[in-house]
Amino acid sequence: MNTAQKVLLTPGPLTTSKSVKEAMLIDMGTRDSEYQNLVQEVRQTLLQLANANEAVYTCVLLQGSGTYGVESVLTSVVKQNEKVLILSNGAYGERMEQICKAAKVPYDIASYSMLYQLPLSEIEAQIARKDITHVAYVHSETTAGVLNDIKSIQELIHRYQKISIVDAMSSFASLPMSLDELDVDYLITSANKCLHGVPGLALIYAKRSHLDQCEGICPSLSLDLYAQYQTMEKGNGSFRFTSPTHVLRALKQAIGELTESGGIAARYERYLMIQKRIREAMLKHGFETLVPYSDQSPVITTYLCKEGFVFSDFYDYFKDNDYLLYSGKLPQYDAFRIGNIGEISDADVDRFIKLLEAYFNEVK
Repeated sequence: MNTAQKVLLTPGPLTTSKSVKEAMLIDMGTRDSEYQNLVQEVRQTLLQLANANEAVYTCVLLQGSGTYGVESVLTSVVKQNEKVLILSNGAYGERMEQICKAAKVPYDIASYSMLYQLPLSEIEAQIARKDITHVAYVHSETTAGVLNDIKSIQELIHRYQKISIVDAMSSFASLPMSLDELDVDYLITSANKCLHGVPGLALIYAKRSHLDQCEGICPSLSLDLYAQYQTMEKGNGSFRFTSPTHVLRALKQAIGELTESGGIAARYERYLMIQKRIREAMLKHGFETLVPYSDQSPVITTYLCKEGFVFSDFYDYFKDNDYLLYSGKLPQYDAFRIGNIGEISDADVDRFIKLLEAYFNEVK
């Protein structure tokens, strides 16, 4: 196996800094006060990053992938006499449907094009339905790379007094956000996305006033968000089951590096700069983007394959040169995706552009 460090141009997991990796070299005991203090410090810092009032919001940590966090929320906060509306414009909205179907969570789904933001004029009628109590959607849908209008969607949800559930897996920490202003009820993200941590931890922001009413709803033992919340609150940051200690250490280090680099606003500007440089280089070589610029997410871009282009050869060429692109094609479109998040240096971008030139001018 080739163990050379690669630059991951994917939407996550992503390239992490050496110091984030090094943070995982120390073992900690889950019941030791030093580790519990670490958990509480991370939870507190995450609330600050989200501009979330601690009296209104809590941040619950759940071991597992981001999907674990989404499933935990959907199965823990929707009662059998309620119904969640899923607004879907990509694979991750469809995954919410799969979760609800498997767990027998009452739901309905409204599906829209993956190429554009959720259409506000159309979703309002769905949100207004009297049988709907909760509304779930993806903020940054990485299927094609669309950023949905969270502010406007939240305004519609408030207008009709529904409970909001937001998958912010690939948007949190990619752009400035205030939970206090957006008034989101539940927002889920992951350590291994724009926070630049490693996989293994879902992060769930929840309004205390609603979560306090969710005892006994979840049919799963390990995914019960209310139970996890109560244990963390009463047990000084304790997890109910085995805690991902090394992942927490990595996340603390990653958050510190985020702060030192200028915070989320600065990270957003850097993502835009990297994305712009890669996009301009791709356009120079005849590739067109799939998503309109006005709907484009700042974390990943989809490019249409041009005539005669073989993505598998392109992928292998960059892999041999220590870059991993996002493999796999979109349904209905001959296209591929390039992510621009993680610890990507200016030199990494420079080299990518030179390799791109070499691929088309020398190799192909």
